[in-house]
Amino acid sequence: MSDAPSSAKAAAIAEIRRIIEANHLESADLQELVTSTRRDTPRRERVRHAVLGPIVLRVFYYLGGTLVFAGLGIYIQTVWPDLTSLQRVLITLGPGFVAYILGILFARTAEFEQAATPAHLVAFVMQPVGITVLLDEFFKGNDTALGAMIVFGPLAVQQFLTFVALKRPSLLLFTLLYTYGFVGAASVHFEFDYGVSAFACGLFLYLLSVDMHRKDTFRDLTLLFFPLGSGLMLAGLSYHLGGTIYEPLALALSFGFLMHAVVSGSKTLYVMAILYVAGYFVDGFGGSWWGWSSSYQRHHHELTAMVTGASLVLAGHWLRRSLLISASPVWMFLGTAFVLGGAYGMTFDNASAPLFAGVATVAIYAALALRSRAMLAAAILGLLGFTADYAQRHFARSLSWPLLLIAFGFVILLAGFVFARLSGRIKETAVQPSSTS
Repeated sequence: MSDAPSSAKAAAIAEIRRIIEANHLESADLQELVTSTRRDTPRRERVRHAVLGPIVLRVFYYLGGTLVFAGLGIYIQTVWPDLTSLQRVLITLGPGFVAYILGILFARTAEFEQAATPAHLVAFVMQPVGITVLLDEFFKGNDTALGAMIVFGPLAVQQFLTFVALKRPSLLLFTLLYTYGFVGAASVHFEFDYGVSAFACGLFLYLLSVDMHRKDTFRDLTLLFFPLGSGLMLAGLSYHLGGTIYEPLALALSFGFLMHAVVSGSKTLYVMAILYVAGYFVDGFGGSWWGWSSSYQRHHHELTAMVTGASLVLAGHWLRRSLLISASPVWMFLGTAFVLGGAYGMTFDNASAPLFAGVATVAIYAALALRSRAMLAAAILGLLGFTADYAQRHFARSLSWPLLLIAFGFVILLAGFVFARLSGRIKETAVQPSSTS
């Protein structure tokens, strides 16, 4: 066993000698190679340590921005009863529309192009909330479906026209989501047949996904719309055929999805089709499994959720690296949600509750290290939800808590800025000695 390293070293030396003789290398060439290798060794060490810097910096920014956003939301919720109708509209619709305008300006400026998608995401969330508040404050009525049509219809047109002008995939995603909300509300308002409307919407989304899958620019959106379209088609078919002799048609449709996945090469649709076929044959065991698991004590659920979530995150990361399927964001999002859900259950309503914020921060760091936007979204949503829930249970009607959150968020943002400046100076001082040598 001890002879293995020496034999390997001898073989390596023999290979080096063969290369030297074949290429007619001299001692000066070998000396230069050794010198450059020694010079590059500390440089590689600096690069390895420098990779950590941007990740920590982004953790500062994401964590600070999340706390500021959560503080503003809690503050608005606290003072909401004291606001007039106009103030309620301005405080909700105003930021959404401003974020929409800023997103357009950022998209047209090369220096701020990366900030366009976050701005449009804020507008995507805040604009429908603002329009809903506008309808609730100034227009009275009991038809919720009609109100949803008024909210989603104009926003779908707005996002589509913006997409035509800017050609950004995120705007197409928001357009389709708003359109889907409008069609769903219209089916309720006009009392369409649920089965027919679900199948029609699913077929529309499915055909749209087929077209998007052919274009590299929009192929990432099929991660959402293939499952939505195929799921709605199966739901609409099962609405009328479930429990009848024609129920196997749902299985035939699932096999059709599987065949189309093989022909088109869509890995997402392939996974969904396999799940549909498996779900058809094991239907009935799911309910008994949930009934069996409900007999466990609460902490068993939480530990199981955390372990399962961590397994899903690791599986999603491995699947992304191995290029087996393209649905790894779903695994990462669900896995992170399971982990955070288990941690929240273990710390709920006891002295260790603030530790959940630390778990969410670690999840944000892990998401940035793994470069997973789905995992980052789940971690930020978990931190926002925990902050709002904690404030509601312990600091209801208190203005000091949201203001403290906002101040703490700005402190973290300032700390990130200071960290970036100090990191840049450290790099400059590390480069100067190596350049002089």
